Amino acid sequence: MIGFIGLGQMGRPMVKNILKCGFPIVLWNRTIEKAYEFQEYGAEIAKNPEDLGNKADTVILMLADSEAVESTIFGNNGLYNSNVKIIIDMSTISPFKSIEFSKRLSEKNIKYLDAPVIGSVQHAEKAELNILVGGDLDTFNSVLYIFKCLGKNIYYLGPNGYGLFMKIVNNMIIGANLAILSEALNLGERVGLNKKLMLDILSLGTANSKVLELKKDNLINENFEPTFKLKHEAKDLFYSIETARKLNIPVPLTSLVHQLYESGISNNLGEMDYSSIFLLFKKNLSGK
Repeated sequence: MIGFIGLGQMGRPMVKNILKCGFPIVLWNRTIEKAYEFQEYGAEIAKNPEDLGNKADTVILMLADSEAVESTIFGNNGLYNSNVKIIIDMSTISPFKSIEFSKRLSEKNIKYLDAPVIGSVQHAEKAELNILVGGDLDTFNSVLYIFKCLGKNIYYLGPNGYGLFMKIVNNMIIGANLAILSEALNLGERVGLNKKLMLDILSLGTANSKVLELKKDNLINENFEPTFKLKHEAKDLFYSIETARKLNIPVPLTSLVHQLYESGISNNLGEMDYSSIFLLFKKNLSGK
């Protein structure tokens, strides 16, 4: 039996793919109503994380942040009090919190992997996530069959924390990439250039990027239905800065980009797709 906690935008399609693989599953979510739709496919619903951990040897977490993970594992009726054997944490949290959690869990001989993902809701729906894993190698190999139900490319990167170190490196780049793209497009529009034409031209040369390709339509149509929320990108940039400070590594550009995304949250963009950072330049920083 596989347990799954966290039925948000990413968690729901991941659960569907586990069910497609034919594995029995037990679910829990803070908003428990989100779990009901899976009952018709044979999923069981737990009363709380502890109950779920007593039903499933292996539990997957897909939660918002470090605080949510810590509460789910170590809070009242948490997984720590159950008989769970392996926790696969696919949330993007602080790498140092992941290392701390693994040490605390080892006291009860519970194995803990950090396994954040690169990819959007569409990648989750198609089981094409890129999965970045840190933790014990033998534990990784023992649950590889689960990862293969969820992802296209699966990477073992080293001890606990290393999957998350890789994830924050990735999100530092995509956050900065989209910020400078938005800033440049806003300047172009202000001087009278057509936004679609600019993006078409940029896609032909060295200014092209995966971010541009994926977010081109969002930027042209200014439709920011979220596949990855701006507030989550801001959170990941915060973890990047936190990591850099602990290791005394300068990250001046990331610090500036983080301020922009925090400003986006202050301007009510947090629940939109992170490509909505464009609106911060167009409607706020540009003075329009």
